[in-house]
Amino acid sequence: MRAKFLFCFLLWSLLSLTACSNPQTQESIPPTTSLAPIGLLPNIKMPTFGGIQFWADRRWQEGWRIQQHVFSGEHRLLDPKQVRIAWGSLEACEQRMKQRAPAPPIEDQTLVILLHGIADSRLSFWRLEDKLKQDGWQVAALSYPSTHQSLQQHADHLAEVVEHLRGYRSVHFVTHSLGGIVVRRFLADGGVWQQRISIKRIVMIGPPNQGAVFAEKVEAFPPYTWIFGDAGKSLTPSAMKSLPAPEMPFLVIAGSRGNKDGWNPVLQGDDDFVVRVEETHLQGETGHLLVKGLHGLMMNNNGVIAATLMFLRNGKVMDQGTMSGM
Repeated sequence: MRAKFLFCFLLWSLLSLTACSNPQTQESIPPTTSLAPIGLLPNIKMPTFGGIQFWADRRWQEGWRIQQHVFSGEHRLLDPKQVRIAWGSLEACEQRMKQRAPAPPIEDQTLVILLHGIADSRLSFWRLEDKLKQDGWQVAALSYPSTHQSLQQHADHLAEVVEHLRGYRSVHFVTHSLGGIVVRRFLADGGVWQQRISIKRIVMIGPPNQGAVFAEKVEAFPPYTWIFGDAGKSLTPSAMKSLPAPEMPFLVIAGSRGNKDGWNPVLQGDDDFVVRVEETHLQGETGHLLVKGLHGLMMNNNGVIAATLMFLRNGKVMDQGTMSGM
């Protein structure tokens, strides 16, 4: 028993001394930098899922991110391969990020932020993200616990990430479903980020801009609340009435079946099974396009990707006929 206790104590001590150290060489860490900033906990580098539904991004820097757990409140630092490099307090993880993450761009650039929909993850943008990078864009696909916090909390976390961006002067947003509503709440709230960052263009894919009748129909159904939480309640038509439209150019892309019945027999009119086409419209939209497809698969459609790239490049809206032919 005594030998086992001694072994555990020595192992814990070793982990404490080596927590979050450089996986390759200690020489890459500046000699004036502490190897274990106060507030970090003993860490074993381990792969993660990148933060699906239980983690909110608090900081982002060149593919590295600091996330906070929705229940425990703990923070962790992930590298671009989703490996946990550190965990503990926000301040300690920030210090470690400064040591390990690539430096922000010297010249102010434009960042494309991807924001996923409800009960989804940033991995849903895998193909669109890859195409954006091939087109030369800097891309940040963010995570947020869409089913475990309110719309306001999601918007607050987004504002915090944007406020702490370095090396970027402007941002484009590409959103799916609830992600578009989070951005609208974020823009309506404003904040300190407006002193440095300007929002240029937005592409909303499958957004319930008028609220979703489908959400209203199932709102009183207990499993809906259990699964989608407070954010699900914010998707009803009544909840959308007080939310203003963006002031900058924005493109709306709606999913459809291409007929008057749509995919969902419960909904009237054409739809993507979750959101009706007419619910995606928003006053002031720069353009409105239709793509044949289901709600959860739209973001990686060839036509959607091509229309997104065109709009971000020059603000032009793709011809509907061209998009339909892709």
